[in-house]
This record gives sequence, structure tokens and C-alpha cells, in this order.
Amino acid sequence: MNILTVFKESITASRDNPLLFVPMLASLVFSMIVNLVFAGSAMPMLGNLSGEQIAANPERALAGAGAAIGGIMIVSTISSFVSFLAHGMTVGMADMALKGESVTLQTGWDRLVSRIIPLVITSVMVIVIVMFGFILLILPGLIAAFFLMFALVAVMLENFSAGKALGHSIKTVKKNMGAALITLLLILGLTFPVLVLNFAIVFIPILGVILSTILFSIYTAFITILLVRVYHSLDVQSDRSPEVEA
Repeated sequence: MNILTVFKESITASRDNPLLFVPMLASLVFSMIVNLVFAGSAMPMLGNLSGEQIAANPERALAGAGAAIGGIMIVSTISSFVSFLAHGMTVGMADMALKGESVTLQTGWDRLVSRIIPLVITSVMVIVIVMFGFILLILPGLIAAFFLMFALVAVMLENFSAGKALGHSIKTVKKNMGAALITLLLILGLTFPVLVLNFAIVFIPILGVILSTILFSIYTAFITILLVRVYHSLDVQSDRSPEVEA
């Protein structure tokens, strides 16, 4: 795999098909709205509890804190789930763009809908596995995310079941470890300037939030396009991929 060629072709596909960025942008906007709704309804309730009220009724304060934490977890789960759907739709559209086919939101949506059930199951499995790995001192979560980086790509491009997609991603990474590590380093290399730029613009009143949302939608969509292009160049041998039981 020539990483420079892969990178250039990913940029070309992104430049020639700006619709590729729409699903990720829509998912980020949706997540922002959900977070604002939650913050607008839950936080005032917690803010009304004074120090004296907390001391006098610690059970109520604990219940309120628990409800807030639970709400945060629910919102995070919903946001992650929508993000995975956007990722899946972008994968399908990126595959078409990289093959020189016409890309529209309708074709991307149709492709997403046709694979929605295995995509949802795979997304849940990836979230659970990676989150469990992060609970185990973070490093296992990073390793899991690394080996599962092509799971959703496999679901969308190979028509695999959820379990087989996870197994296929693991085998693909193991068989192409060098290329996978180079891809990871490239992603990390792209992440750092994005975080620095985001830190510089996020403090701009109102406009900063808008620019930050656009920046991360471009970043996440491009990483998805890059993963699809990398996957195209790997020795995947989909017909002999092992299946991980769901």
C-alpha cells in the first residue's frame, strides 16, 4: 500500500464530492441539539439545589446526580449511535466516489437502509467492546478500536453479518499490520492539528461553535473516506474471513 497515493486519492474524492461531508455534519448537529435539550432541562433542576438543601436531603441530591449521570450516558450513547449511522452512510458514499460512481445523498441513504440492521448491531457491538476496553485501564480499548477499525466498512462493502464483520476486521488488520499501523499513525497525525485548530476557534463567541462543528464533520468524514480507500488497497480475502459470534 502506497500511503501517499491513498492519501491523495482520498483528498481528491473528498474535493470532488462535497456531499460526503453531509452525513457527519448532520450527525454532529443532531448531537448538539440533543445535548442542548438535555442541558436545558436537567441542569436547572440540579442548580436549584443549594448547599443547605443538599446537606438536609442528601438522598435527593444523590438521586438528582444519578439522574444527571444517567442522562449524560444516554445522550452519549444516542450521539455515538447516530455517529455510527453517519459513518456507515459515508462509507457507502465514499466507496461509490472512489470507484468513480455518481454520489448523491439518496444513493447513500438507500445503501445505508439496505444494511441498517447489521450496521446497527455492529455499531452496538463495537461501542460495547471498546467501552469495556476503556474501563480496563484504557489501553485495551485503544487496541480494540484499532483492530475493529474496518468493522463498519466490512458491513457496508462486503454485506457481512455483524459478527463476521468484526472477525473480518480483526483478520484484515492482523494480515496487514504494517499498513494498519501506518494508517493509524496518519490518523493520529491528522488529529493533532485538528485539535489545535479547534482549541484556537472554540473560544470565539457563537461562531466558534459553528466552526468547530464544521471542522470536526470534515475531519471525521475524511477519516472515514481514508479508511475506505485504505480498505480498497488491502489484502482482505473476504471469503475466508473468520466469524466472531454475536
